Amino acid sequence: MSDHPDLSIIIVSYNTRDLTLACLRSIESFPPSCRYETIVVDNASRDDSVESIRKNHPHVKLICSETNLGFARANNQALLEAQGEILVLLNSDTEVHPGALDDLWAAFRNHPEIAAGGGRLLNTDGTLQHGVRYHPRLSNAISEALFLHRLFNGPCWSEIETDPQKYESFHRAEWLSGAYLAIRRDWFQRVGGLDPGFFMYSEDSDWCRRIEDAGGLVAYIPDSVVTHHGGGSSRTANEFLLVMRTRARDRYARIHMNPMAAAAYRLILAFGLLLRAALFLLICPFGSQYRKNLWWRLKALCQLYASPLPLKTNE
Repeated sequence: MSDHPDLSIIIVSYNTRDLTLACLRSIESFPPSCRYETIVVDNASRDDSVESIRKNHPHVKLICSETNLGFARANNQALLEAQGEILVLLNSDTEVHPGALDDLWAAFRNHPEIAAGGGRLLNTDGTLQHGVRYHPRLSNAISEALFLHRLFNGPCWSEIETDPQKYESFHRAEWLSGAYLAIRRDWFQRVGGLDPGFFMYSEDSDWCRRIEDAGGLVAYIPDSVVTHHGGGSSRTANEFLLVMRTRARDRYARIHMNPMAAAAYRLILAFGLLLRAALFLLICPFGSQYRKNLWWRLKALCQLYASPLPLKTNE
């Protein structure tokens, strides 16, 4: 019998000490019945995260970075160190429910066709969080730019599945949230880790797309339930995160769309930014937070056109 664990649970922490400790406590309170290991990558936190983890959870394998590597690079460090058959990415601002990890393990064991999978996400108040997504398309980008995604559902209208019925059964998914996403070891070896060109946002979309393009099944596993509090290390500087998300979406398009479609997708993103900026100027009073955010929308717009088309391989 192999001494390797069945599950490797990987958590990236950046100034989320209390949330990370709560996540680790939930794993210890509701551990899987199979063999497992827990790995935490600390992205140069300044809130005593490292010391607190060492003191309260000495069994956890801790990887300390001297700088903030971002979500993708930090997870990749742990993925290379992990020994498990199933490699589980778990956000630091999550808490696993009783049986969640067992249900995840059982799904992979009972369905060998699964390459990657993730479970049901709940908000802090227990309501459903929409973690099932659709690949970015020109159609759903146009819909979002025009606010139509608030009225209609489905891959042509929105990247996010909002129909509660779609969250009740096991099914193939195009894209699952990286807040709770697992991959089988042989598929990790086949497609590689997260693209380090994504600092944060869209790395999960790109990963799922690469798995799908290689013929793998990405499965939604509703019985495996995790609370995702949201925000975590991203609770501040929301305007900066707008820039990061815009750049990430553009990068995804430049990787997975042909040059003409990627250029069109970039124009749609730019139109959405300009439309929202114009609306904020028209309807928001002077001094409001929305008006203060205009600068960041313009910065996001400028950074869209700072990267060439098509994507350079060294980006």
